[in-house]
Order: sequence, then structure tokens, then C-alpha cells
Amino acid sequence: MKQHSPPVLYFHSVAPRRFNNWVLNFLTMDSKRFEDQMHYFRANGYRGIFLDEWHAMRTGVRPNDPNALCITFDDGLLDNWVYAFPIAKKYGMKITLFVCPELVDPRDIVRPNLEDVWAGRCTASDLKGLGNLSWAELRLMQESGFADVQSHTMSHAKYTISDRLRGFYYGGFSGFYPILNSYSLQEKPHYIHDENFEQRIPMGTPLFGETSAVIAKKHSISPAFYGEVTQLADKYDLAIPEHRPIFEGNARKIYEQYEKSGKLVVSVESDADFGSRLQYEIATSKKIIEENLRKPVRFLCWPHGDNSHIAHLVARETGYLATTAGKMTTEIERPDRIPRIGTDWDISRWWMHRKLDYKLSSHHHKQPYYALWLANEFKNRLLKRS
Repeated sequence: MKQHSPPVLYFHSVAPRRFNNWVLNFLTMDSKRFEDQMHYFRANGYRGIFLDEWHAMRTGVRPNDPNALCITFDDGLLDNWVYAFPIAKKYGMKITLFVCPELVDPRDIVRPNLEDVWAGRCTASDLKGLGNLSWAELRLMQESGFADVQSHTMSHAKYTISDRLRGFYYGGFSGFYPILNSYSLQEKPHYIHDENFEQRIPMGTPLFGETSAVIAKKHSISPAFYGEVTQLADKYDLAIPEHRPIFEGNARKIYEQYEKSGKLVVSVESDADFGSRLQYEIATSKKIIEENLRKPVRFLCWPHGDNSHIAHLVARETGYLATTAGKMTTEIERPDRIPRIGTDWDISRWWMHRKLDYKLSSHHHKQPYYALWLANEFKNRLLKRS
């Protein structure tokens, strides 16, 4: 764990409570917990920096500052503007926002946030944090000097990558990406407000192995197969869990027939089409953000942590200085990779502070924290957890 730069923390959603009817609400961090962390950072002498400064330290252009840290947010969610940005700014902490242009709200709107509540222009009950950020809101944050916008790829999509049947859809997160892929580009930024989101694919829909758009070579599954399984599902009330094993047993027989006959996968994306799509995800997202915000985009965060040497190389050739390491943990020592640390722990305030002490101090090789980190890494290797 040879460190060359300040720690980079990551968050997604911040709000006073989890949003109802949003299938990703498990990503939401309580705003009181987030504010407590911002207070902790300021009280302990930390200062928030942007990734340009981080990169200068990472590459040795500037000396490392043990009091510097990066606070990053993935996905471009509205609550970043409504709650997280005002709180971070209150404590003098800069934040970086990784956004996907396909998900940016295209309307020319600026919704009220906590700063409006503090100034008496509205009440806390007037705030609506569920949704995606607009370009106008991103522009205001960028111009404030307390936020910087970078790329999270174009689509944040996942695609089917094999004929491996991983289960059947009965609502919830398991079908999130097949459903998200069903929206048009015009609809996609507003998917969060679709009350029928979880009903856009039928109960019992087969689910296949999937991975991030930047490493997935799309496999198209036979529509006829889906049709047969859907007809079968109509014979059962799949809202009743006890009906599902019988349905699944019969559905798997259909699956096995299609697989044995070689008719399950009707096409696989060509290398050329995958290459074009990779350019779209990486280069086009950079171009669109730069055009809308009139600022350079030099850093890329891979959705889901999925990436590859090829994807990283395309990003570097496109003009990015660094990309997140994500699941490629063997890459964290590279100067053009960004290792990140999560801090949304469901523990008491006292333990949260101790864990922050441990994470940040071990990052800088301070004892005894670093010795504890080394012991934990050795244990993980023995248990094959890393």
C-alpha cells in the first residue's frame, strides 16, 4: 500500500432519510452522518481538494499534503445539490461530482437546496431531493469553486454478457439494469420518478449475467425465449413466493431446450461495435460535459468499479489523466489510477470517528494504524478476500 497521494473518498446519495419508491435508496447516506463527517474533517485539519491537485501530488509535481483529501460523488443525483453540496460547502470542503450525460436532467431548472432553507427562502419540507441533476445545477456548483464535475461514462448501463441464467425477476434491484435499458434517451433522466419502474418488465422475466457497458460485449437473448417464459409466468401468481419454485422449474426446462439447440443467444456484439460504444461511453461523455460546463474533464470514474486495461487505455488516449481503479485492485499503485475509500458505515458516531482515524491514518502509513492495516490485508489474502 505505497501511497503517493491524498485519500479519495466516495459517496452516492445524501438525504435526511431514504427515498420511498426508489429502488436504489440503499445508496443514501443520512445527511446528519454526512455532516458529522464533514465536521470531523474540518475539526481534524483536513482540507478538501479537487482531482487536479490530487493528481499533481500523485505524480510528484507537488509535495503530498497529509491534510488533503478528495470527496467524490457518483451518479449525478439531485440530492448532491439539495443536501450534500450545501453541507460540504458549509465546512469548507470541496467535492467532485462524477456524472453521466445520459442521466442529466435536460430541463433548464434549478431546484431549492439547503442554502435556500438557511436563508429563509423556503422550508426544509419544500426540498425535493429525489431525481437527477440538471446542467444548470451542475453549472452553479462548478462556478462556486466548491465543486468540480468529471465523467462517470455516458450511460451507467449494464448489459447481458452470457447465456448464464442468474435468476428470475420478482421486483427490486435485480432487474434494475434491464429496466433502465428499456427507457429511451429522452425518458432515461426521469426514470426515478416513474412510479411504474418496477413493473416495466413482467414478474418472472429471466435474468442473465450482466456487467458494465465499458467491458460488456452485448449478448442478445432470443425474444422467442422471453415470450415463452412470459406466457408460462402468466399461469402463476408470482407475487406469492410459494408459486415461484414451480414456475422456475418449468422455466428452466424451456431455458435448457433453447440452450441445447443453440437458439438462446441470437447475436453477440462485434469487436468494431464494442469499440465504437466504448468511445461513446468514454470520449463522448467527456466532450458533452466540457461543452455544457465549459471546463476541462480530466478524470473518469468507472460505474460499478468495472473496467479493463483496454477501457483505461482508451480513456488515457482520449485525454483523461487518470481513472478510478475500481475492481482492478492490482492497479492502485499506478499514478494514473485513483483508489477510493468508502465511509458510509452503519455504526455509532464514536466508532465512525475511530474508523475514519484508521482509514485515513493507515493510508498515510501512520502507526499503529498501518500495522493493523497490514495485518488485515494479510488475513484477507489468506482468506482470498482480495
